[in-house]
Amino acid sequence: MEQLLSYASENSGASSSGSGIWYIIMAVGLWKMFEKAGEPGWIGFIPFYNQYKLCEKVMNNPWYWVRLFIVIVPIVGWFMYFYFAYQMGKATAKAYGQAESWAWGYTFLAPVFYCITGFSSQYSYYGPFGAGDARTDEARQARTVDFDVVEKQPEPAPKPATAPEESDVEFDFNQDETVE
Repeated sequence: MEQLLSYASENSGASSSGSGIWYIIMAVGLWKMFEKAGEPGWIGFIPFYNQYKLCEKVMNNPWYWVRLFIVIVPIVGWFMYFYFAYQMGKATAKAYGQAESWAWGYTFLAPVFYCITGFSSQYSYYGPFGAGDARTDEARQARTVDFDVVEKQPEPAPKPATAPEESDVEFDFNQDETVE
């Protein structure tokens, strides 16, 4: 038991700092997302309250985040947690004009996707479940892809080979001699 406690005390610093950095990245992304939604940005830095406000803005149900505490139920709770997190991610994607496929990013890499959404000028806040966005999911997906489809132009026919013509220009290869 003593070995386990010493191992935990030796390795807890790296875990804590990693979690702290992860939370700061998430809070900064949420700060920019809240500003887009017309809320003060500092809300992103307050634990639990930021999830409350996020659910209020993207789902119109501020208490939905409490369902994420189902994780305390072994095995079944873990699956339910990912289901609820996916539902929150899907609502967030729609509220910010993104395709539903972004829900997977919000579920597994939330801080990264919060920063992409918050700092990108490409995404705007449309209301809970994207109520103000009349585009289809395909149109949202097309907005996130930045490439052009260009038709292949036919190559011009090769010019027939012609014999070289004599030039009208005369060349003087005797540069050493000067002409007077």
